[in-house]
Amino acid sequence: MATSHANRLVQTIGASIMAIWVWSSAVAADTPPFYQINYQGKTAYLLGSIHVGQPDFYPMADIIEQKFANASGLVVEVDTDNIDVMAMIRQYGLDPSGIDPHTQSLKATYCQSQQPLCQSIASFSPWLQSVQIGMVRFEQLGFSAEYGVDGRFVKQNRQRPLFELESSEFQFKLLSGFNRKQQWQMVADAIESSDKEMLALVEAWRNGDEQALSELMTEQMVEDGDTQMIEQILWQRNVDMAASIRRLMQDATVAEPLFIVVGAGHVVGKQSIVDEMRSHGGKVRNCWQQSCQ
Repeated sequence: MATSHANRLVQTIGASIMAIWVWSSAVAADTPPFYQINYQGKTAYLLGSIHVGQPDFYPMADIIEQKFANASGLVVEVDTDNIDVMAMIRQYGLDPSGIDPHTQSLKATYCQSQQPLCQSIASFSPWLQSVQIGMVRFEQLGFSAEYGVDGRFVKQNRQRPLFELESSEFQFKLLSGFNRKQQWQMVADAIESSDKEMLALVEAWRNGDEQALSELMTEQMVEDGDTQMIEQILWQRNVDMAASIRRLMQDATVAEPLFIVVGAGHVVGKQSIVDEMRSHGGKVRNCWQQSCQ
């Protein structure tokens, strides 16, 4: 696997975690989830992102670009530039066992028109196969992780501090830790997700429609009847990431304001990062509904 391809793979891991398969164009009039957080006398700005995109996603709305330009540091889920990708794949991504008859049939049909892809991922664990299938679907439609929202801000962060809320190894371990049934369901979902569902998700992100985003991002896991995945992929990570944000905002050595970028699914719905910050005394305002200073 070439290095550039491996780097693109890691950039899509977050997208796989959230099952965010999206393709559309953002424009300056878009109002994606964006909040101001005040906590113990410090200020941060929180942007809900999507992890793939196109060049014409940018620039984003003026308030987002201005708050990023004036930030003292950038906070992301994970810094994908500092990881031994191949070592992570060898440790967490090479066990293709346990495919069920339904997914085997579904994959066989899909692979009739995707032979090169299917041959290249045959030795991968199913969770990693689902990531690769999602990546190819993006690229076939002209979208890539290279232009994902979080990656774009990392590239433009200049010499300012960059903080991680998680690690790439944590995300690899999380996905590889699901049982075979759950992992092969990820593959089935990657193949079966409809254009209509994906476009609806993008539209909700562009409009900052928190309710629709929450419903769309949890819908598949609910339909699969897998509350464990919702708990581990969303709710527990929201608790942990919010705790990390509070620690950063309490740290006297960390200058404010911070600009925080996480997947949109983490900032909407119940038990979100927004809810977690509020439950611990933070004041959070939606910058499209209230004035953000």
